[in-house]
Amino acid sequence: MNTILKTIIAAGIIASFSLNAAAADITPMPSMQEHMERMKTMTPEERAKEREEMRQKMQDMTPQQRAEKRREMRESFEQMSPDERRAMHETMREDMKQMSPDERARNHEKMREHWDKMPPEERAAMRGKMQEYWQDIPAEERAEHRREMRERFDKMSPQERRKLKRDMQCDLPPAAIPGKKQDVAPAK
Repeated sequence: MNTILKTIIAAGIIASFSLNAAAADITPMPSMQEHMERMKTMTPEERAKEREEMRQKMQDMTPQQRAEKRREMRESFEQMSPDERRAMHETMREDMKQMSPDERARNHEKMREHWDKMPPEERAAMRGKMQEYWQDIPAEERAEHRREMRERFDKMSPQERRKLKRDMQCDLPPAAIPGKKQDVAPAK
């Protein structure tokens, strides 16, 4: 009886050690602020790799978990000061500039697929938010963006320009596209 009792106690101690070790291996998710501080110290390649890993983790989650995670991220983003948000936006823009054309094309395709899967109402709401954003930014910043886009457009081949224009207009109704006539049914 003594040996059985000693064996059970020893097994309990070993199990508690293994549970403590397992608990130590699980690191809690860092807050948005801590994550941003860590991202600032990384190189653009490391940041891209980190973002890809985060994207993969999000894809592995259930839809409910993803929605909860997005809600948490949105709340932490809203708690940031405007300067912190601007700094985060700038680092993301810099990372986009550092991407190779192939990476940028893959990223664009992913965003395009996401946009195409959106219901029309959500797309219209998103377009409205984007228009509000561009109306609210200072004229100098808008002019700078226009200049950058013009330079990028000038460097494109004619085929790339046509594709860009077609992609920008593909989800608009024909009446909203300049130069396209709306199909009119013949009168009876």
